[in-house]
Parts: sequence; C-alpha cells; structure tokens
Amino acid sequence: MNGEIRKWTENLEVADLFDLDDVQRAFPDKSRGAIKMALGRVCRGDDPVIARITRGVYCRRSVGSRYPVPFPLEARRALRRRVAGPGAGFTGPYLINSFTWSTQVPPCPWIAVVGRPPRCPEAGVVFVGRSNRKRLNLTGKEVDLLEAVRCFDDWAEMSWDKALAKFDEIANMGYYKRTARRDMVLDAARSERGLGPKFLSRCEELADVACIVEETKAAA
Repeated sequence: MNGEIRKWTENLEVADLFDLDDVQRAFPDKSRGAIKMALGRVCRGDDPVIARITRGVYCRRSVGSRYPVPFPLEARRALRRRVAGPGAGFTGPYLINSFTWSTQVPPCPWIAVVGRPPRCPEAGVVFVGRSNRKRLNLTGKEVDLLEAVRCFDDWAEMSWDKALAKFDEIANMGYYKRTARRDMVLDAARSERGLGPKFLSRCEELADVACIVEETKAAA
C-alpha cells in the first residue's frame, strides 16, 4: 500500500495539493484509515515526496533540491482557496483596499468562509467564519460584495456615496468585471443577521453598480 501511494504521489506535479478524498478516488478499494496511515508513512524522512501542509491537505514537494523548502510557494497560494471552500470571499482590510476604498495595505489576505474558520497558519491568511449558508450559492466575487458592505464602516476611508462612485470608476477601467447576479446577491444579503438597517440598502446600491452591464444586456 505504501508503495502504491508513493508511486501515485510521484506522478503529481510539484506544488499540487490533494486530500484524502482525492486519494480515495484513486484507490476506491482501500479504506480511508489505510490511506491515511500510508500517507503518514510517505510523509516521513528528511526529503519526502509529499508533506502535510495543513490538516487533511497534502502537498507534492520538490525532492532532491539543493535548497529544499517544506512547501512550494505555488502550493501556499493555492491553499487559500482550497481551505476556504464554497461560499468563500475576501473580507476585511484586504477587500476594502482592493476596492480602492482604503489606502491601508494588510500584510496578508482576509477570507470569509461559511462555517467555522479553519486553523491554517500555513496559508498565510486571516480566516473569518460566517453562518449564512445562502452564500454557498454565490461566486467569490458575489460574496465580496456582501463583505464589502459588511466591512465598510470598519475599514473604509471615505463616505459611502464616494465609495460607490469609486467602485463604478474601477469597474469602468476594467479592474472589476460586472458579472454579479443581483438577485442571488440580494437573496443572500437578506439572510445576513445583526448588521443594522443600512446593510441591505447598501447591498442593493452596490449590486446595482456591480450588475449594470448584465442588466443592460438583459434589457436589450
């Protein structure tokens, strides 16, 4: 079993991430417990072909390097989204800065996830948990719209009216593709809790700007 797992991992590209489910699909006749034990053995040694990058997620390493590193940079970058899962989007000062609503540049990305936030220091990310499961139906960019409104008062350095104009400006310049689905965003927004009377109205205003191209096409 160890030899089979090792051979399978050696065929992966360096920096590829995989989990127990991926290995289970490759070896459907093996039990999950046996797979987990085999992966643990393949991870051992001074320069193993794979390493566990965080709980339940493994990484194909570059072996035999003159200056070996635990995990390739590409794997760390990919880990952010893999750990975040469906319904995740950027949040906090990272998102507000990307919308040009603040000049503060955070040292690492902030990501909002549905459910309990993972403990994953290897990802170099601040994870924040959200309870609204309707976010699972949204794209990452659609979640970003909810989070932008949610975080605005805490991190933005301008008025809301100016922020809307700024968002429209960066969209016109091509830095944001207006592909958000207005109805889906607002349906999820209505299920957010404890955010005050301005939250939903601001979501509607921001969605109107984010969806303007799509709505114009539909009208045409």
